[in-house]
Amino acid sequence: MKKVLAILAFASVASFAMASSGVTAGVTSLTSGSGNSVTTSVDVLGPHNNYGRGCAGCHAPHSGANGNGGNGVTNANVTGYSGVNALFGQDYSALNGVTLNFGDVSPTNTTGNSYTLTIASSGSPASMTTQQYSDLRGIVMCLACHDGNVAKGAMMQNQAYEQQINALPSSYASGKIPTLLGNNGAGSGVYNNDHPVGETALVNKAIGSTYSGFSGTPGLTWNIVNGAISSITYSGAYQQFVTSYGAPALAMGAHSYGTPLDSSNRPYVVCTTCHNQHVMNVYAASANNPIAGSPTGTYATFFFINGPYDVNDVTPHPTTANSTTQFCRQCHFGESNEANGGSLTTSF
Repeated sequence: MKKVLAILAFASVASFAMASSGVTAGVTSLTSGSGNSVTTSVDVLGPHNNYGRGCAGCHAPHSGANGNGGNGVTNANVTGYSGVNALFGQDYSALNGVTLNFGDVSPTNTTGNSYTLTIASSGSPASMTTQQYSDLRGIVMCLACHDGNVAKGAMMQNQAYEQQINALPSSYASGKIPTLLGNNGAGSGVYNNDHPVGETALVNKAIGSTYSGFSGTPGLTWNIVNGAISSITYSGAYQQFVTSYGAPALAMGAHSYGTPLDSSNRPYVVCTTCHNQHVMNVYAASANNPIAGSPTGTYATFFFINGPYDVNDVTPHPTTANSTTQFCRQCHFGESNEANGGSLTTSF
């Protein structure tokens, strides 16, 4: 009996320890309010204020990267086509013609999860294919600062801003969260631990049978006009998911381009599919992109994620879905509640 009591006492102490060591939200709050009515507590541009240079750090009003003093590492003037598109103010010339490999590393490399991105060899937007131009706007301009292996011209600390200002919950470990894809601790030039982007990163590979292409079968149908996505039609289980959360990464937002298409009119993923580089911490619903069926409302997000994504939603709520999980399920729909016979509302 004493042994049983001792075990019960130990179990009680262990349960108390687990209950009293719960995850806590970040100390610094990026937003105030809750649900679909949050307001920002910090500048929404966050680290993209570029150490006080503001918008001009990425959009130099004159002379492209040279308007920012040239390459941030070599301090040399930049030649080529810097600044001729979006007044882009950083040096992406080192990325011209580079091939990046994403996807799983396996003994045989035959898993099917291999994705390759080859960047246009010319930095001139005028000589690019439609896909190369989409890659320039949605990938290359991001890697000009966030590569750190081939492109090294940006002045980056290689640590997530939200971590630096203590805005992340205690569920994150204390090691530095890198922001350079090609220099993230896995070895120089290793991109296999980064989410695939580019023409081989097709949305339908993730969505699977729910993706209907253009046949109108139940699920997700892209409506194409003049070689671009004009709208998306939802049905069946995916419509249930959109009613609960939305499809902010796949549909065109109020201030973003639509999902790009490959040469066969198949949608594919770029950096700006998942990230809105202009707003770090708030996602605003719109008529083009409603959230949970509403064209209005503002929601907490982190890491410039292009949709509601609240990592500080740390209180367990097993009968509703977390916005962080729901964001990924837009493409990885097979792991959603709706694809598995359920229908849960989303906790915002």
